[in-house]
Order: sequence, then structure tokens, then C-alpha cells
Amino acid sequence: MKVMKRILTLVVAGCMIASAVPAFCEEDGLGEWVSEAAPKGPSALIPAGHFALLAKYADQFLSTAPGGHRTIFASALMDGKDDPLLADELNDFFVLDVRTPAEFCKDTVPGAVNINLPDLAKPESLAKLPTDQPILIVCNTGHTASIANAILGTLGYNAWTLRFGMMGWRGTTGTKVWSPAASQTIYGAGYAVQKCQ
Repeated sequence: MKVMKRILTLVVAGCMIASAVPAFCEEDGLGEWVSEAAPKGPSALIPAGHFALLAKYADQFLSTAPGGHRTIFASALMDGKDDPLLADELNDFFVLDVRTPAEFCKDTVPGAVNINLPDLAKPESLAKLPTDQPILIVCNTGHTASIANAILGTLGYNAWTLRFGMMGWRGTTGTKVWSPAASQTIYGAGYAVQKCQ
């Protein structure tokens, strides 16, 4: 029995490497084998159906054009060239700012809703997100938004990251980019921001 489990574990690992997970995950019981092989805490098993669903959404997210990169520049959102078949203008998106409430209130993209990253995957937060509209995720630099983007994409949301975050949206930002001791001036698009009252 142990030999069989090891063989199946190797098969599952090989499938993941070969990007063939979705085809095999739909097999009954494979999620149970993966759950046994995956790192976990006490009784934290992934039911077979849940694993297959997450693998399907992860595959869709990673294979979305262009090349799995789900980012969009501020200038593309504000160029006034609206293609009715694409989400290509700011008003096509539900704008989600995943920064802290203090950062959000200082300045954000107009119309943004704030859900702090640590609260994003909580059921009450997910219930606030649309399933029929693309979501544009905003943070300070684009890095935290990319984490949120991967989480929401894996859950099946149509999520996009504002490339370079608020640094790319604002006019200029003094940011510590290459060193915690020295900041440099980053020049962004200079679009209007929204502040809390």
C-alpha cells in the first residue's frame, strides 16, 4: 500500500510539472491522494472535488493571454479608446484596493473599494466581489495586487493587476525601490486620485 501511494504521489507531481493536472484531477479519488501527499496541519484534507475545481481555475488563470500576465497599465485604462468587447477602460472594472485602510484613505483610484489583503479571502469579503465583471486590483507598487490577483484568479474571478499600482497612477512618488535607506522619484501617469473624507 505504501509503495502504491508513493507511485501515485510521483504521478501527481509529474502531472503538475507537465501542466496536465486538470485532465487527471477530474479522476475520482485523485484529490484524496494529493491531500495525503500535500503538507498540512491536523485533519486539513482537500476533498477530491475541491482540488479538481481549484486546479481547473488555476490552469485557466495561468493560461490567460497575454501569456498568463494579468496586468494592465494605467494609460491603457485612461486612453479613451473603448473596445466594447474588451475590459480596456477604467469604468469596465470593479476597482479593488487591497492596501491598508490608512493607505486607501490617503489616495486611491477613483471608485475603488477597499478590502485589506489579509481579509480578502474571507467569505464576507468575497461576497462583495462581482462574478460578472472584471476586477482591477490596486496596491502601492503592483506586487501585493499580484498576490491578490493570483488568489482571486485561482478562485475563478476575472482579476487584473494595475501595473505598478499607485506609483503608476499618481504623478510622482518618492519610493524606496532598490534600498530601504534611499528613495528615488518614480514618475507615474498623474491621474486624479480619490481620498477619504
